[in-house]
Amino acid sequence: MNKIVSLILFLLISLSVHADEYTDKLTVTVNGVGMEQQATINITQDDEGKYTLALNNFCLESTEDDGSVTRMGVGNIVLSGIEGVTTDGITSITYNDGIYITAGDDPNVDVWMGPALAELGPVPIEMEARFNSTQLYCVIHINLVVLDQVIEVVFGTPEFSSGIQDIRSSATTQPNNQVYDLLGRKAKFLNRRSIYIINGKKVMTY
Repeated sequence: MNKIVSLILFLLISLSVHADEYTDKLTVTVNGVGMEQQATINITQDDEGKYTLALNNFCLESTEDDGSVTRMGVGNIVLSGIEGVTTDGITSITYNDGIYITAGDDPNVDVWMGPALAELGPVPIEMEARFNSTQLYCVIHINLVVLDQVIEVVFGTPEFSSGIQDIRSSATTQPNNQVYDLLGRKAKFLNRRSIYIINGKKVMTY
């Protein structure tokens, strides 16, 4: 009986939360000194339509003269309860408040700064982001007043080049074009506001 209840709760939670994961270049600038790394940001939307942006296991990375990489663990940066505005398929969100940065769970990082910072109060965060189903561009300002440091985090690129084109170019009327859905199945009919693969390119119908 408990297993059935747990399964029902899991399904309800899964249905009420929409999640997207983005992996891209992350440029970090600390007091004017920049460094680059790869990172993953998760964006979830709850059943009330509000968004949560999470940059987990955030570290400051620098490359030494011998090619080795030094990592200083900051922690999990989670911004929640964000209202969003969607225009032409791109959602914009902003955040300006203080948060408590928690410790990450990356086993390769020995020490996380987040819990120590939390003892001194919330860390001021300013964030602006734009995203669609395939791409995220995000700028985060982290003001570490106690360390006299301002960290600017830039994720992704501001140009959204998803490769999605307007179906009204009449490409589907050409006999040599093969049309498939996103699962790789040949499409017999086209639905409005859907994405299809035509000659290897993503095309959105209107």
